[in-house]
Amino acid sequence: MKNIFQFLFSKKYLYHLIAILIVWVVIVVFMQYYLKSHTNFGQKIEVPTLYKIHADDLPQLMKSKKLAYEIVDSVYVDNWPKGTVCWQYPRPTDSTMEFVKSGRVIQVSIVPSKPKMIQVPSVLDKSKRMAESQLESLGLRTKISYKPSNVGPGFVMEQLVNGKALKPNQMLPKGSLIELVVAKGNGGAVVTLPNLIGLTISDAKNRLLNLNLALHPECPSCQTATDIDQAIIKNQSPIGGEGANVASGTIVTVWAEK
Repeated sequence: MKNIFQFLFSKKYLYHLIAILIVWVVIVVFMQYYLKSHTNFGQKIEVPTLYKIHADDLPQLMKSKKLAYEIVDSVYVDNWPKGTVCWQYPRPTDSTMEFVKSGRVIQVSIVPSKPKMIQVPSVLDKSKRMAESQLESLGLRTKISYKPSNVGPGFVMEQLVNGKALKPNQMLPKGSLIELVVAKGNGGAVVTLPNLIGLTISDAKNRLLNLNLALHPECPSCQTATDIDQAIIKNQSPIGGEGANVASGTIVTVWAEK
C-alpha cells in the first residue's frame, strides 16, 4: 500500500497525468474547431420567405443570409407576379420553426415571364382518372366538377378553360387550370347491354345514351375526332347482346378501325 501512495505522488506519475490532460484538452479544442469550420456545428440560420421575390433579387438576398439557392423549375400560376418565386424548399422558418446551416441550398420554382406553351389534348369521353393523369403529366392543373347525365358516371363530358369550352389544339401556358366536367350518373339499376359490333362509334354512343352506360373507344388507326366517330367497332367488353345484363354506369370498352 505504501508503494502505491509513493507512486501516485511521484513526479513520474504526475508528469504522465499532466501529459494526458494536455492531450485531452488539445483533442477537445481541435474537435470544436473542426466541427465549427467543416460542419457548421451549432449554427441556426432562419430560412427566409422567398415567395414573390423576383429572381433578379435572389443572389444578393441569399448572399446576405449566407445561403445558396437553386432554380429547379418554372411553373405558370394565375395571378402571380411574373419572374418571382412561387415555391421553395425548405419552407420559411416562420411557418415551420426549422433552421438550417450556412451554405444550405434552397430550391425554388419561378413563375416565368414568358411561360412555356402547351398544346392541350382533348380528354373528352375519357375516365376522370385517365384525363387527370394525361393533363397533369403535361404540367397542367385540373379542377373537377360534376354534372348529372345519362352517360355513365366518371367520364369527362366537357373540358373548360376559364368557363369556356376548350378549342381543338388550343395552346395554353404550362400550369394553366383545366376544368373537367365529369358525368354523375344515377347508378344502381341493371340494364341490357346491346351488341355494338359493326356499328360506328358515333352510332354506339347514341345507342348507349339513354342506358346510362359509358363508352370508352380504342382506335389506334384513328387520327382525328372524325376518324373516331366513323370508325367501325370490331370488338367490345363486356360482350353485349340478348341476356347481357350489366349495372347502370358500366364502362363499355370498344376496339374499332377506320
